[in-house]
Amino acid sequence: MWRTRGTDRLLESGYFRAKMAQENLIKASKIPYTIVQSTQFYEFVGAIAQFSTVEQTVHLPPALAQPIGADDVAAAMADVAVGTPVNGTIEIAGPERIPLDKLVGRFLTATHDPRKVVTDAHARYFGIAVNDQSLTPGNNARIGQTGFEDWLSSMPRK
Repeated sequence: MWRTRGTDRLLESGYFRAKMAQENLIKASKIPYTIVQSTQFYEFVGAIAQFSTVEQTVHLPPALAQPIGADDVAAAMADVAVGTPVNGTIEIAGPERIPLDKLVGRFLTATHDPRKVVTDAHARYFGIAVNDQSLTPGNNARIGQTGFEDWLSSMPRK
């Protein structure tokens, strides 16, 4: 099973409460399992910007994030799928910690998006208050290979 990292810290959201309920059902079963918790994907940075936009500004907190590329997630999932279940959780994340507002700012600049990012400690991430631990992995995470700048440079351009 794959789920977003930090689900247990983002229980204000019905979506994350449902993901936690799924995980608890898996843990309570007698079926061997491995749960993969991933930080946010690079591929969703544009959606984060869109959700947080008011007129021509993007309001985001400076909370740390450690996003990962979908290719790195796929590689980790493939390893888990053919491996022996650990009856526990594996965390995965990208190689770089960066404040969420800066991450989105870099994305907007790279994609020539004219919106400006406004740093607001009280802004919410998809309606949820976050801090430096909400969108980052714990100490023993598997770290992906693809950095954000590498991912940006590989994006198709319009």
